[in-house]
Amino acid sequence: MKRKALFFVLSLLAAGFCCSGAGAQDLPSLENFLSALPAQSDIPQASGAERVSASPLSGEALFAYLHDSTAITAPPKATAYLSAKKYMFSVADNAGCGGGPGVTCLYSQVCAKGASEHGEDYKEVGDQNGDDFVDSDGMNAEHSWPQSFFNQALPMRADLHHIFPTFMKPNNTRGSEPFAVVSRADYATNSGSKLGAEGFEPANAAKGDIARAMLYFVVRYYDQNIKDGVNYKDFWTSRVPMFLEWDRQDPPDAAEKRRNDLIAKFQGNRNPFVDDTTLAGRVGVKVFQAH
Repeated sequence: MKRKALFFVLSLLAAGFCCSGAGAQDLPSLENFLSALPAQSDIPQASGAERVSASPLSGEALFAYLHDSTAITAPPKATAYLSAKKYMFSVADNAGCGGGPGVTCLYSQVCAKGASEHGEDYKEVGDQNGDDFVDSDGMNAEHSWPQSFFNQALPMRADLHHIFPTFMKPNNTRGSEPFAVVSRADYATNSGSKLGAEGFEPANAAKGDIARAMLYFVVRYYDQNIKDGVNYKDFWTSRVPMFLEWDRQDPPDAAEKRRNDLIAKFQGNRNPFVDDTTLAGRVGVKVFQAH
């Protein structure tokens, strides 16, 4: 309890006893009073998303608030890249398939059974995703914001809010291409993910996940070196309206919300765009484009 609030409560108690004619021997001791208060950890705390939703913030003010409220609080050693990948495969993205544990490739929407911490153990059985390739080497970690754009620096490299499990073929096919709406595919999966002249288009079921990951990344890391060797206008600025549209078209499902909760336990922050679907619209296209 804050000092001012505590002083106010004690003042009221003292006043009450005084006015009722109670003697000093009837007053509770400060030690007993404080011991009866709930511990700070026992008091329900509103999440950052809940506090924002209840406020009138929008535009640049909301963007700044979200930047501050998404700071990672876990110790750096706990969120090293290897540790993050192991947690992703074994916990955060292991939502199960076929009645047992398993991980779903974001781009292919194919689930590979297993409970391993290692991506290479999640192999494609035959050409399940229909891209004329069997991913016998398993899965990898797909950075929605390519690692080369921030020189593989931490904490960006290990931040699971923008990293997803994908089979290696679609992962390598996407490479560092911008996300886009593709008119003619040179590569495609049965799920609808495809590569074309415009860039890489994720499956409809993954569009919202990708959009919220990208919005989060810019809000959290716009003030870091995230533009190395990239045409920023083509990769981000011109595509902001598309991301906001994908965010509206494909709202968070139970799996994405579960993932957000589990990542928060691991690295100490949340993706607020998963918690509150009004935030992106309240920040607005122009503010996102300005960062």
